Amino acid sequence: MALVIFLSSRGNDAAFDTSRKQADGIAAKVLTYISLPVRGLENLVSDVRGRFIAHSENERLKAEIARLSDIEARAKVMTIKLSRLENILNVDVGSGIPEQKIAARAVSEIDGPFVRSALINVGHKDGVSEGDAVMTIHGLYGHIVRAGNQSARVLKLEDLNSRIAVMSERTQSRAILVGTNSEIAELAFTSIESDWQDGDKIITSGDDGTLPMGLPVGELQIKENGDLQVILFVNQAFVDWVWVYPYEKMPKPEVDPFEDPEAKEEPAANEALPQ
Repeated sequence: MALVIFLSSRGNDAAFDTSRKQADGIAAKVLTYISLPVRGLENLVSDVRGRFIAHSENERLKAEIARLSDIEARAKVMTIKLSRLENILNVDVGSGIPEQKIAARAVSEIDGPFVRSALINVGHKDGVSEGDAVMTIHGLYGHIVRAGNQSARVLKLEDLNSRIAVMSERTQSRAILVGTNSEIAELAFTSIESDWQDGDKIITSGDDGTLPMGLPVGELQIKENGDLQVILFVNQAFVDWVWVYPYEKMPKPEVDPFEDPEAKEEPAANEALPQ
């Protein structure tokens, strides 16, 4: 009797499983058909949203292009005026940023005379000289303090001995960038009237006559106590290759070889000597 019940229950379970599978299959097909309009609506909403975003971005880009076109037109007019003034005054007021670039491989110097310095594999034979700016794709790296025939030493901006003339790109307020042997430099010798704001872009001013004006240096960060710090652009990435910008420095006044600075004016022969 138990065997009969057991066999009959197995048959019922098999039939139940078959019926359940059939029901699941039918339900899946029904749900698929029901979900089609929902999915279509979702796709439509997503497409409309994407088109709206693309339209907004397109309008923004059009406005940006119009703004840049206006700036370009103004820049062309200013270039023409500047060229005319240069011709009239017979002076050159260009930016001074050299167009020539000398590529070099840079390696950090461990046992050198400076804490933060590097060596590059170019020298006098390549047209490099002391004082030349050394750049990366991110900004100013430092300047050359000693150049040999085949290599040169670069003093990095963050070194304690580094001093370069800089200014705010926004207001042209002047200062001296001082290295601190850390990743952050400081601004010194700022005037009370100078205008500085957090986030100002700091560039070289060219006032020292060593570096050209306009080289990107870093971003200003004002501390709570009012101290001005600069987050250097060059410290935000690994430096492997650099570019040297040969720059013609302002020459020092020449000494007239026929003039004797020690000579004193002799009194005229017919001039009476004091009694």
